Amino acid sequence: MRCPFCNSESNEILKSKGNTSKDLLLKCNECGNTFRETVITEKPVECRVVVSEYESSEKKFIKLYPYEKLQIGQIIEVEGREAEITSLETKRGGRIWESPLSDVETIWASYIDTLARVGVSVDFGGRVVSKKVEVDRDFEFEIGDIVKLENLLFRINSLKTMERKMRKGFARASVTKRVYGRPIEGIKRYKYDLSSKVVVINPKNEIL
Repeated sequence: MRCPFCNSESNEILKSKGNTSKDLLLKCNECGNTFRETVITEKPVECRVVVSEYESSEKKFIKLYPYEKLQIGQIIEVEGREAEITSLETKRGGRIWESPLSDVETIWASYIDTLARVGVSVDFGGRVVSKKVEVDRDFEFEIGDIVKLENLLFRINSLKTMERKMRKGFARASVTKRVYGRPIEGIKRYKYDLSSKVVVINPKNEIL
């Protein structure tokens, strides 16, 4: 541990307290200044993560410290890539917003170094037009938005996220699985145009 004043690594411990982490009071042997450092003493444990990249998901294992508290939206590292936690499954089988690691059975996450791929379904009274779009992960879909999608306009009436079906409010694209809407007529103005964001995917999950 380096002294923050003279950068020397020669020091002695004056006081130590704590179990899973140690709060140390140290004295620099070079300049005589005292400073504090916190040292983690508890070993990390292996955690199961189901991480998704578009339509595919893989089970991985990462190491985290038992005292850590996890929450949806938190960024974790999975094999050198950053991923955002989208859901937490407890050992009792429920899904929650945040939890200490000790109560978590599975972490659900998605990589953040890609665009978010979201399904769009527009219902024409029984005939449904479905598309896939890729947008920035922070893009927000809001129920009530009027959207242009190629040659049609529609109003969003519900959203399906990783956690639930929504009929009011908004959600970021990173946690949105599908946008549902109905076509509208007589209105030319729209909030945004998703036409350039449409992707065509073949049965092998490859973009055409």
